[in-house]
Amino acid sequence: MISALFIITVMFTMSCTKSFLETESTSSIDQQVMFKDTKTALMAINGIHRIMYDKGNYAPKMGYQYYMLWMDFLGEDLVYTKSNAQFMTETNWTRHRDPVSQYPRHIYEFLYKIIANANMVIENIDAAEGTQEERDYVKGQAIFYRGFAHFAAVQLYGSRYDRAGNNTQDGIVLRLASTTEPLARSSVEDVYTSVNDDLDEAIDLLSGVTFNRTTKMHINVHVARAIKARVLLTQGKWLEAAAMAKLVVDNSGATMDKSCYDYKQGRCTDAGNKEWIWAKIAQPELETATLFNFYSYISNTNISYNRNTPRAIYNQLYKKISSTDVRKQLWVENVKTSSKLVYPPGGNRYKWMSQKFIVDYPVNSSTSYSGAIITADLALVRLPEMYLIMAEGYARGSRETDARSALYVVAKDRDPAYTMSTNTGESLIEEIMFQRRVELWGEGFRFLDLKRLNLPLDRGPAPRAGYNQGGAVNGWKSNSEPTNLDPLASNFNMYEEQPIGELSRSVPAGDIRWQWVIPQLEISYNPLCKQNPL
Repeated sequence: MISALFIITVMFTMSCTKSFLETESTSSIDQQVMFKDTKTALMAINGIHRIMYDKGNYAPKMGYQYYMLWMDFLGEDLVYTKSNAQFMTETNWTRHRDPVSQYPRHIYEFLYKIIANANMVIENIDAAEGTQEERDYVKGQAIFYRGFAHFAAVQLYGSRYDRAGNNTQDGIVLRLASTTEPLARSSVEDVYTSVNDDLDEAIDLLSGVTFNRTTKMHINVHVARAIKARVLLTQGKWLEAAAMAKLVVDNSGATMDKSCYDYKQGRCTDAGNKEWIWAKIAQPELETATLFNFYSYISNTNISYNRNTPRAIYNQLYKKISSTDVRKQLWVENVKTSSKLVYPPGGNRYKWMSQKFIVDYPVNSSTSYSGAIITADLALVRLPEMYLIMAEGYARGSRETDARSALYVVAKDRDPAYTMSTNTGESLIEEIMFQRRVELWGEGFRFLDLKRLNLPLDRGPAPRAGYNQGGAVNGWKSNSEPTNLDPLASNFNMYEEQPIGELSRSVPAGDIRWQWVIPQLEISYNPLCKQNPL
């Protein structure tokens, strides 16, 4: 069955470095050798890190990077400007409902591959030679990854967690041991109990580790607490989530650092930023193919794919951003008049297109630009998210003074004209969620936020009859400014004469499409695993 087919097989070349912390992962070797000591066992952990962004057999399969992109393409804030080969069916809400499609199956397989590898480490590390601290470091990371992958899976394949209780609905298959036996899906409640147990144990093990990790790709106690805060927020345990996020804020050493928004190569793509807590670190020598990394589909300066299909921000969100907010420059409304629009030579330019992720910095007038830099570091956890979890948790948990204080840290750092909020009740929550949408745009949160809060998808009103829908006419594709735009319309599907995905412009809360279907291969190999409603 899919959820039990994976063993440690990965990934980099064999390493014989002297330092325990510098050990890289290895190709497939015997378990007895792998777990002889903590140094070789750490190769298995580094192998799991590699699974997080290992490319599949066909674009855009690329592990957790694909997961993150999909979560935003299912939302409304990241707009698909022009039809192209990739991500159309994800955006249309059809691909994740296809039990035989290889693409959602890739998501399922990569998550259970992490789980299977983590279980193998957990079951063998206690007997490995080395210090107890080294064993705790290896085991803590493995247990973290098992909880992390189960959490990522249940948010897709299970129905939303209801904080009111009665979460007896089907969740996912829990794999807590290296077994290939058929297993039924556990309840959503049992899955979250297991996830929290794993993260609690990881926190306990990693909190006793005194040496520093050598890369932000590795898991430390602050990463484990950050993901625990996400889990608690998803469960609606508001004050517990806020308290866990505060531990990260107070102890991680991360600080607010808006230098990532500077107008430069590497904008929002550099793990050296002081806000970054957990990251995928670019491996240019391994990530040599285009269309197999996050930035091939999100960075409008990437020459390979986004030259023709720029990404844009939802215009109804953009217009609410203050003109004094440094983040406003991350998207360009008037592409004809902007002096700071960066795009590949010959690339399409569309209103509200993104400038958030600049991997390579093309000279727009150049005819020889090759787009040689195709990958970069990728943030998985940043400090502002923790402040926003604090703010949301406190606000929903009736501690509004604390909520306003947490919100102020992020909002003031981004907008020097911002003053302490005086909002209360739903208005305060709405302000916090607005800041969350702007701050975390394109980082893989929107679908999950809508689902956990039981909100509908609303991509806004289509242009009314008599207004310019878009496409080749009236300058949408050229450098001229489109005319006769509907001032009330959303820019979702505004860019083409025949808009795509109209059926997914609105999806009611609770619709069966909020649940991904289980891959048919899992059902075939594991007859105890029941399919979601089709």
